[in-house]
Amino acid sequence: MAERGTIFIADLDSMSTSEFKYSDLYEKVTAIALDNKDAILTEISKMLVYKDKLYLLDRKAQGLYAFQKDGSFVRKFGNLGVGPGEYVSCRDFTINTDAGEIYIYDMIKNRIYIYDIVLGSYKKNIQVDQSISIDYINYNGGYLYAVQASNRNEKKENTYYLLYQIDVESGKKIAQWLDAASYNKGWNNEFMHGNIFYKIKENEDLFVLGLMDSVMCIKENEVFPFLAIKSERLIQEEDILEEEKETTSNPRLRSKHMISLLTRLSAQNKYYQISNIFEHNSMLYFNCMSRISSFVRYDENRRTTSVYSLVTDDILYRVIPDHFQVPKFLLANETGVYYYVPNENLSELKYFIKEKNISDRLINGESIEKSNEDSNPIILYYEYKD
Repeated sequence: MAERGTIFIADLDSMSTSEFKYSDLYEKVTAIALDNKDAILTEISKMLVYKDKLYLLDRKAQGLYAFQKDGSFVRKFGNLGVGPGEYVSCRDFTINTDAGEIYIYDMIKNRIYIYDIVLGSYKKNIQVDQSISIDYINYNGGYLYAVQASNRNEKKENTYYLLYQIDVESGKKIAQWLDAASYNKGWNNEFMHGNIFYKIKENEDLFVLGLMDSVMCIKENEVFPFLAIKSERLIQEEDILEEEKETTSNPRLRSKHMISLLTRLSAQNKYYQISNIFEHNSMLYFNCMSRISSFVRYDENRRTTSVYSLVTDDILYRVIPDHFQVPKFLLANETGVYYYVPNENLSELKYFIKEKNISDRLINGESIEKSNEDSNPIILYYEYKD
């Protein structure tokens, strides 16, 4: 249990290990084929689990869908449009577990639409404080936490904060934390993010964004440091060029700055961007980018760090292929971790099944064999050994 004042420090230079085997952590993997009769998903941008259902966001198709854990379709929440209960964009969502409500964030209107999570019916909307421009939302302990993933305000006198607390009734800003100059190395642009909030316990979420080298904990109406990264190869503020720190609303210039920075960080083999965090049996697991993506295991009891340059999925594969696409991380819960296989990679997975290169620890593999170009993404659920 995270407590304020307890800060874990993961030293990425302390111990390097060549290989992490999935069989050391997982017992089996189950394929979940999502029903495509009533909903076609182009991607899974984000997933949350609530009780017995999976809630999936597709940013490309601009929709939020609920499925049973066996993959059967339940419903879609709202629609694109300008009528009551309709949104213009579907940027992000979160679940108010206290009230049993789904919150959909419309970035264009800077508005949150609220639906009954069981019935799917529209209830009301909240206009988000106009003084802030946000990208992502997360519900925790009676409050909304909103993230400004990039600074689109070119007025230099305004401080760019990464995280805000918002009142769930009025949409007004209550508090703000983590100025980008200190916590994001002065970087004002966004990176390509999967998750930025990671639930590790009930009403206890971790948060990390961009070039932050500290993972923050959100718990009981407080935000405090949870894990700090230490390494001689860790990116520093001076590694970012001054012109790359400039705020701009020009998307071409923003893209140019990002490509320039990432190319340089890769060439210098710097550590940056913590992601894909989950916790199990007092072990914290996460990825950290450098020239390649490193997989890290941190022992919270012994305060030791193990860094793996190779991760072997010997749960899904009988023999590890020379080349294959790694499933994308979605989230973890108390019994396992969810990943997904994008539509464009289904043919590859089917090929490995045909070549009998898939382990017998894959459950429901026949659903993958039956998939085609019109199928929805396949979710892979890896269950812990204990």
